[in-house]
Amino acid sequence: MDTAGTNSVGEAAFNVLNSIVGSGIIGLPYALNGAGMATGILMLVVVGLLSQFATYILVLAGKRTGAMHYSEVARLTLGEAGYRALSGSIVVSLFGVVATYLIILGDISASLRQTYLPDHQWATRSVLIALISYVLILPLLFFRHSGPMAKWSVVSVAALPVILLLVAVRAPLYSADSAAEYPVIVGHNLFPSLGVLSFSFCSAHAAFQNFLGLRVRTMRNWLRATTIAAWAGIAVSSLFALVGLVSFGSAVRANIFLNFPDTDGYINLARALFCLTLVLTFPLSFYPIRDTLTHVFVPGSHDGARGRAAETVFTLVTLTMVCFTATRCTDLGRAYELVGAATATTISFIFPAMIYLRGERGADLLKDVAASVPLLRAPSGGSDAADAQKAAYWRRRAGAWLTLGFGVAVFVIGTSTALQR
Repeated sequence: MDTAGTNSVGEAAFNVLNSIVGSGIIGLPYALNGAGMATGILMLVVVGLLSQFATYILVLAGKRTGAMHYSEVARLTLGEAGYRALSGSIVVSLFGVVATYLIILGDISASLRQTYLPDHQWATRSVLIALISYVLILPLLFFRHSGPMAKWSVVSVAALPVILLLVAVRAPLYSADSAAEYPVIVGHNLFPSLGVLSFSFCSAHAAFQNFLGLRVRTMRNWLRATTIAAWAGIAVSSLFALVGLVSFGSAVRANIFLNFPDTDGYINLARALFCLTLVLTFPLSFYPIRDTLTHVFVPGSHDGARGRAAETVFTLVTLTMVCFTATRCTDLGRAYELVGAATATTISFIFPAMIYLRGERGADLLKDVAASVPLLRAPSGGSDAADAQKAAYWRRRAGAWLTLGFGVAVFVIGTSTALQR
């Protein structure tokens, strides 16, 4: 039975990390090539930390409003217009995210089929995408929250070091002649690359799912879980991006596995493991689409039979639409840039910051700070404790404005640049 509140901090961190390290990781060398190696790594750290901060303040706003759904928190703080804008952004953004999962799964499985099962010509890329969607992924989509996926998230994340090691060891053997020709400081495609990074670290959509999965739902535990996940994601992503960029330079592809031949057995093992990772990550990005559609079109029925029936219908219809989109789209790089800049920035940075800032109520917020996790531990004195609360308040406020400004800049410049290209 998929009961909520069963995960430890570590298991919740694995779920958050699994939300972060999805299909976007194989596009990180491509993003570094566009942003420049030094600038790209710096921006990767910035995006990772801002994403962690955004998911933290989003749940904090939910605790204060009494709502534990992203769209409902937006309704209470931003009004009906903000609620509808966020709901649309979540559906469009995560639709793009899960579509990229199936695009990659189709590309990799078609490559593996051609190598190991050459006689099965009926198993085209489109057929394989459909089989993976309905046979492997669909059964995982009927859980009502991410709690039951925690153990599978451990398996998914555990496969990442193996994938990284295999790519790191084999990549130098296929280094292109132009491998040294990559921008060291600043690249030619900075803002669309920031869109790719935002896409890779997009996890705010699963914030409430993962928080509700905690056994002890405190802001202290949530801060620990998101911090562990953020730094682990930054470390894994940075290493993977650097290995790919240094090995292939300007020749690196949006799907780095396309830089390797189909006949390399070690890389094919990495491909198979990455497919497993994507299958297990897919539900964490799909649940918010289903929940948002149910919340918008069948409000107030989440726990009833009507709500469950609606969830089933939305699951089947949405998966079919995603499957169809993935069979028609093959340009992964453009999908990364556009989805990341146009939609991932809105749900990862812009809306969490706006929700937090609009949800502030001056003195009321200061009273709530002690109930959450102060960034600075307050001394025992009453005056000192009040000063510490005020300092924590202003730090959070400054962080929210920084997150909002970053999200708006990447959204405007990154989207326009991606569309022009």
